[in-house]
Amino acid sequence: MSTIGRVLLAGVSAGVVGIFTSWLITGVLFHPFQRRTPGTWRAGEGAVQYAGASGLTVLAALVVSIFFAATGGVHLHAAPVGIVNGLLFGVLCWAALAVPVLLSVAVFVNVHRGVVLGLVLDWLVVSLLAGGMAGWLITG
Repeated sequence: MSTIGRVLLAGVSAGVVGIFTSWLITGVLFHPFQRRTPGTWRAGEGAVQYAGASGLTVLAALVVSIFFAATGGVHLHAAPVGIVNGLLFGVLCWAALAVPVLLSVAVFVNVHRGVVLGLVLDWLVVSLLAGGMAGWLITG
């Protein structure tokens, strides 16, 4: 399989798994915290919103995979380039992008801390999936 094929496979597969982990983390485990700030949420949550969020999860996983491939699977750890470096890369992407964005939004938007914690954990898992899959499929 070509490198582009492996990048796409890593991103899409991590994104699809990420949809299910996001459902579990945000939609089940941390969803009860949404009731603590009822005025914050839009009415009419449904299939269109779920499809949009799912598409963004796959897109985010693809971007992490592309970043990993574009950097040549950088050596972030003493171990050979592979899944360990992919996981570390995923954590760095999460720390550089998802965490600051989520926390800065939480400073200004009335969202319960439990929702913020759930989203931070949710995106950590998606980033780890994407980085790990990229490390495994692209350079592993």
